[in-house]
Amino acid sequence: MDCNFITAEGRFNFRAAAVIPHGGRLLGMRDEADSDHFHYLPGGRVHLNETMAEALQREIWEELGVSSRVVRPLWLRESIDGRTEPPYHGLEVYFLVELDWGALPSLEGSFDRVDTDGCRHFFQWLELGDSPDYIHPDFVQQSFPNLPERFTLITENSTVPPGGDVKFPTSEGLFNFRTAGIFVHNGLLLAMKEPNIDHYYLPGGRVRMNETMEEGLCREIGEELGLSARSVRPLWLCESFFVLGERPVHEIAMYYLAEMDWCGLPSLREEFTLADSDGEEHNYRWLTVEEVRSARIYPVPMQKHWPELPGEFTFFSDVRDRRSL
Repeated sequence: MDCNFITAEGRFNFRAAAVIPHGGRLLGMRDEADSDHFHYLPGGRVHLNETMAEALQREIWEELGVSSRVVRPLWLRESIDGRTEPPYHGLEVYFLVELDWGALPSLEGSFDRVDTDGCRHFFQWLELGDSPDYIHPDFVQQSFPNLPERFTLITENSTVPPGGDVKFPTSEGLFNFRTAGIFVHNGLLLAMKEPNIDHYYLPGGRVRMNETMEEGLCREIGEELGLSARSVRPLWLCESFFVLGERPVHEIAMYYLAEMDWCGLPSLREEFTLADSDGEEHNYRWLTVEEVRSARIYPVPMQKHWPELPGEFTFFSDVRDRRSL
């Protein structure tokens, strides 16, 4: 099933799109009813329990009938639009993609093809620049042909009242959207651990409908620790697949290097316990470099790379245990 969930508070949509350049042109597509000059990028919604790379390869095969290779992520776009009914909360990842060029009908100009669902699409190799052609979204139009060297976060937000957690249980598993902070003070990492679990995790929680990931992090720190926090920069976007009990979980999580009002903490070295705004107690511990490396801690990149945090925003795929009900 698609990761496209509708609630009374809005619609959450998770998709992957392909940036496919060749010979200085960019491959765009349109539907029959669209303007000749308006195009969008190949791709589509990610399925539950499917990686983003798998989703792109599946969508390109369905739309173009060719095999593809996902090279690297280019942009993560989070968009909240209150002008639609219901409000739209989108999470989209754009990847640089290469195709089996010889299998395409044309490497210049235009061609059309009927996809696996029987819908006809029209494809065009676009030069952009000063041409009248337009491709959605705007930042692709503005950047091409100079694609970013680093994975880049783009946030587009119109004010919409936040709703409930982006946590959607289905017959095929649970989709979960989380944000968390990497809080480091004097070389120690602030981590959380509950008595009933065997691993450490980082302060944060679920993103809410119509709430940006950064807003979600700051809200969660306020609820859990009673302190203000700010994100310094994004570090990792992680897609994770694991089983909780007997339920498959498909989780998308954003991790920020972040800071908080350190003086408001009970301790900057010792373990402590605090009750959150709901009255539930949580255990916190400051971990040394050796403890982080030896302990079981999520996300996985923490244990692999700590204390060398990435200098740029990075994408990480963690397929621990993936199964469908």
